[in-house]
Amino acid sequence: MATRQGRTLLKVASLNTWHGLNGQGTFLFGQLETRAERIARLERQVECLKSINADLLLLQELNPLPFRAHWYAQKLGMRAEYVSCNTGIKLGWGPPGNLNEGLGILFPADWEHEYLGRRRLSGELRFNPFRISAINGPFLSFQLHESRVAFAMRFTLPTERCVPGYEGRRTLLVAVAHLHVSHAQTSRNETLVKQAAQEGHLSADDVALLRKRFRYANTRRLNEVDELASWLETLRLPDEPALLAGDFNCEPESPPYNVLSRRGWNDLWREAGNSEELLESATWDAPRNSLTERVKEFQHAGARNHPQIAEVLRQADALPRRIDFIFGQSAKINPAQKSFQLGASGYLLNTGRFGYLSGNQFSSASLVTDDFSEYKLRREFSGSSGDDSKFISDHFGVCAEFGLPSL
Repeated sequence: MATRQGRTLLKVASLNTWHGLNGQGTFLFGQLETRAERIARLERQVECLKSINADLLLLQELNPLPFRAHWYAQKLGMRAEYVSCNTGIKLGWGPPGNLNEGLGILFPADWEHEYLGRRRLSGELRFNPFRISAINGPFLSFQLHESRVAFAMRFTLPTERCVPGYEGRRTLLVAVAHLHVSHAQTSRNETLVKQAAQEGHLSADDVALLRKRFRYANTRRLNEVDELASWLETLRLPDEPALLAGDFNCEPESPPYNVLSRRGWNDLWREAGNSEELLESATWDAPRNSLTERVKEFQHAGARNHPQIAEVLRQADALPRRIDFIFGQSAKINPAQKSFQLGASGYLLNTGRFGYLSGNQFSSASLVTDDFSEYKLRREFSGSSGDDSKFISDHFGVCAEFGLPSL
């Protein structure tokens, strides 16, 4: 991780907290971890987030709402606002009984803030009664298929969190999103398909079906980011800095990523000068993260009638990739500016990953943005009973610091 020394004025972190469900079932979804494992993992998560000590936490897969959002807030001494994403059928309670997930933003209780609401990115109302998803909330919902949303707030930064003498806007637009999950038509995935076909594992019909799935994923996420960027443009005030973070389920240089880049969103991982080498940057890494491996094994059950296709998709999921991001927009575009500046919060000091517990000890050196030196030595997870205790989620989180660099 590239770092710049200086006085930190604002710290932001994003994490997919992982609901731990397998998406299979009617009245209850199956679970990928025991109750004891989940309790222990959430406690590790809280200790990790405490050590990071971010001012703003942008969380995905909070489940169940509203309890989980308030649970994090109470544990971390913060305030929480949240929106629902995937809830099933609810009239107070309803199936799936253990699904009520969404997005949350946690922030200091004394910060002046404005709730800007949520935006549906996909999964809109359809007239087919088996494809309705437009009505969904934690207590009232009628949703029968996947929905994706974004959530935004505006904060007025306290004077002590601003660059001394700064005369621009002190407000900051903040948004969190979680995009559709499915494999896209990338060069790596195309290589897997061609190899499987050449080896006789895939028929021509299988190849056609896989490519159809890839195209659908590309198109859906492209539509989602276009809707997201357009919505944020309507919310953003003139010369207002903005942050956008979350699980985008796409990689750098993918079509959705490129759309955000063209519309002025800067990838803060790159702005900080960090490496794109996958062992240095991946936030999804099934070969080394044992929790990611659990997800990889279940999520292609929908292709059970096509076992050869399911196997190719599992191989694709085994490839590490960077799919969690923090994007930013400066208050003003200044071509002469060499370092990213977030308005009153100052310059980008550094960006890093978190969520691997080096040595399995709770300490700032091992939990925040360490160099992952122990993690990099892992060729694959060991499968031992203690292995899961090194991770807090199936994703790694991303955090960014802004402030005044040292001279």
